[in-house]
Amino acid sequence: MHKKFISLTAVLLVVLAVFSGCDVLTFNSAENLVRPPRLPGDDGALQSAFESAIADEGEYILRYPTSGEHRSAFVRYDCDGDKSDEAFVFYSLKSEEMSVNMYFLDYEDGKWIPRETTPGEGNDIHSVEFTDLNDDGISEILVGWSSLDSKSNKKLSVYCSGEDKSGMDFKMLVIESYTNMFTVDLDDDGEREILLAYINSTSDTYTTEARLLKMSSQGNDYQITAVGQVSLYSEMTAVNSISAGWSMGRKYVYIDEAAGDTYLTEILYWDNEKNSLSTAFPVDVLSVAGCPTSRSLPLNCEDVNKDGEIEIPVTKLMKNSSVIRKTLPADMSASEENIYIISWKKYNGGDYQTVDSYISNEDDGFRFRFDDELMADWSVMFYPDECITQFFMPSGTDNDNPENEIAEKETDLLFTIKAVPLTETVSVGTYLTSGKDYKYTCEITEVGENAGLTRSVIVSYFLPQGV
Repeated sequence: MHKKFISLTAVLLVVLAVFSGCDVLTFNSAENLVRPPRLPGDDGALQSAFESAIADEGEYILRYPTSGEHRSAFVRYDCDGDKSDEAFVFYSLKSEEMSVNMYFLDYEDGKWIPRETTPGEGNDIHSVEFTDLNDDGISEILVGWSSLDSKSNKKLSVYCSGEDKSGMDFKMLVIESYTNMFTVDLDDDGEREILLAYINSTSDTYTTEARLLKMSSQGNDYQITAVGQVSLYSEMTAVNSISAGWSMGRKYVYIDEAAGDTYLTEILYWDNEKNSLSTAFPVDVLSVAGCPTSRSLPLNCEDVNKDGEIEIPVTKLMKNSSVIRKTLPADMSASEENIYIISWKKYNGGDYQTVDSYISNEDDGFRFRFDDELMADWSVMFYPDECITQFFMPSGTDNDNPENEIAEKETDLLFTIKAVPLTETVSVGTYLTSGKDYKYTCEITEVGENAGLTRSVIVSYFLPQGV
């Protein structure tokens, strides 16, 4: 009974992986299976057509993309807009497990028709993306291949169909090395381009760059070429995110990067006058430390105020402020316990417009808006063990040695915010507001009241998470 139960469980897990598209289970871990479980309905017919097509090649292992929207070994997508899917199957032959192949099948007259198999450019599939690069109504296929000898760098293959909608036959147009990929209509001509960020650490010289690829055609002859290239910061060690959006009437690409323990955003755009890809920062003369988007926290660009435009996060150390824990976690350094003012800025051709600023208490689940005029000389302490946050202002009196210019100033407590469980009863007089995980109380000192602070003033700055 025990062995039967284990066998049944394994089969059920395999079926779940096939349907969900998730890579929780791949056939790399089930090499003793002669064939995967039979898929139901039309998916079963697809599997049968595929297996018949490769029957003479021996046993196979299904391979799953590890990133992106499509996570199944059987990727179906209506590339030509005829309301009927095409299918792409990713697999390895058991005799060649280090090689990955892509099999294309078309659907005609109610049947799956095997077309051709194409060898991949790596040991695994990183991502599969469909996008119409030349606005002809037929989506190209962008496949990212990853290799065992590189965790970050990948190979991009772009496949297109030069046939009409009655018969599709995909061919590969280009192979490019990249670290991160993003598709965007950067020059605003109605056709999407491929932006590749690339960290080349395999050559003798460490190089970082961004390339913009565009598809063009002459008759039925299609090609993809680089239409722009710029250098990125040489100190950059990783790309965390790529996004695109409008800001002050111009479209930009925002590349969120890491440079050791520093984070930054590089801004790219299409220069219509020069007809080229351009960068907002002269990376040859401006260091990461001098970059206006440098920050100490791993934050990525986003539309923080939901106005349809992208904002860039920038951090500034809040003086005389800190997180005080009884025990520092083993994976956390003392520098991570600093408190930063996070400002979100909109870029406008060299200028920055701040749309929001706050300090964030992740332990207690809230943000507190930062007002430069009101809080310029404030300090704050987080006590996560007690779920307490306290705000202070200088008392105007130096401590022990008034002649010591570097001596810390004495401070007066303005108010205390405490996070308590949602089920806990609190005094009506101290209740501030409630969030997703906590309710919050606030006690204002006499000094705070004399400074004009009231419960309604504090509520106007207080932003509980999840609300």
